[in-house]
Amino acid sequence: MGREPNRISDERLFIRYSRGDTDAFGELMDRYAVRLLRYCRGFVPSEDEAEDLVQETFMKAIRSADSYRASARFSTWIYTIARNLCFDRLKVLKTRRRLWEGREQGLVETTMGQAPAEPDAGLESLSPAMLEAALSTLSTLEQETVRLTFFSGWNTAQIAELQECSRATVRVRRFKALEKMRSALLSEDRDGIEFGEELKRHEGE
Repeated sequence: MGREPNRISDERLFIRYSRGDTDAFGELMDRYAVRLLRYCRGFVPSEDEAEDLVQETFMKAIRSADSYRASARFSTWIYTIARNLCFDRLKVLKTRRRLWEGREQGLVETTMGQAPAEPDAGLESLSPAMLEAALSTLSTLEQETVRLTFFSGWNTAQIAELQECSRATVRVRRFKALEKMRSALLSEDRDGIEFGEELKRHEGE
């Protein structure tokens, strides 16, 4: 999607904010609130917790304004902040679950959220329960890769930058994730066969 004509870039807005223009950060919040909420919702079990994480992300961005480098992509920087907060929250949720149930349930089971409202790549053909069942077979990084690719429209280069790895690593991670989801769906229901074949089209991206 192309940038709107005369639209101020995220990077320039944040620089304006760091120089005292508080309205500039309000504009950035408008641009990123919904996207960050969708991202965080994939890590925690409730909308309220996801909203808390988004607020924490914005607050940490404000506190870290002096450390922002003008050459860095703002979207990657803000998502990295959100990602670190989400991973920290995962550790807390996992510990709580161990204490409450007295046995290991697995990181994914404690952090699954509802399916995004506008999935892509054929995911809309699945019920929320089937989608979550397939996603629950993935590691945290595999889930993140699938969510960013098919739910948020990120390309391989953007995901590699966020996860601090090579593009090849992202491709391998996505390939393994799709194979796991395909196998899970095939074992659950024949409807998964068509979905699995649909996913395989993305393996070479």
